[in-house]
Amino acid sequence: MSLVSRVAAVLAFLGALALSAPASAQAYGNFLEVRGERLADINTLLQNYRTMVYGGQAGRWRTGVRVFLIGDSVESYRGQVRSLLGEFETLTGVSFSIVEDESLANLRIYFSARAWFNSQAARAFDDAQRVLCFTNTRTQNGTIQQAFVVIPEDLQPRAARACLAHEMMHAIGFGGHPPQSFDSALRNGVAADRLTTNDRIIIRARYDDRLRNAANGTEAMGIATQVLGDMLGRVLEAGDTLNALAFDGDPVSKDFDGA
Repeated sequence: MSLVSRVAAVLAFLGALALSAPASAQAYGNFLEVRGERLADINTLLQNYRTMVYGGQAGRWRTGVRVFLIGDSVESYRGQVRSLLGEFETLTGVSFSIVEDESLANLRIYFSARAWFNSQAARAFDDAQRVLCFTNTRTQNGTIQQAFVVIPEDLQPRAARACLAHEMMHAIGFGGHPPQSFDSALRNGVAADRLTTNDRIIIRARYDDRLRNAANGTEAMGIATQVLGDMLGRVLEAGDTLNALAFDGDPVSKDFDGA
């Protein structure tokens, strides 16, 4: 399938998500320093969990994720993609891998030429000139079936890293953007160019076994309070936050289901 044809499929999906200009800042207190970041307290984590999960189309991966990389500059980004996938797998219990056969992929990352990116952004967004990169997901009954990430290949290195971390968080099920005061790769404007400790906690909580089968959003938020508190406690007691947050429930099957 040609790149143009693949884009047509991308734009057919609803719920485009994008990294754009800064959102309005909100003031929070009681931050702790971890990894040189502002680690949020439990109330701030809970508020931003709600915003990041339920600020758009909510869903989770319930099967192994097969990632296919597309574009002339793929090799420039392969290392960061592998690093992100490794973090996601550690935090979620879902298998993430890069595949060389596009027919096996359920998540595609496009590193596109500028002219092509601009034309597609203009088709998808009313204010396209503010869009740095974007993601589309297809979700059914709370399960992510397919995802596409689109990043222009001419960004400066830090902007490209920030776009990739930001859009990949959308691709694993986060629809909303936290305020600028919350250290996160998912905030708009000047975002972190890696997963922050706040992000790691929220990703880990999102895929926790206790939340996978919640009957509704109200029940999920009640459970999330306990889960986020548990994860925050682990981080405060640990030297290595990723190992402390490693998923310890039932792993998602690595078998590809063709969805």
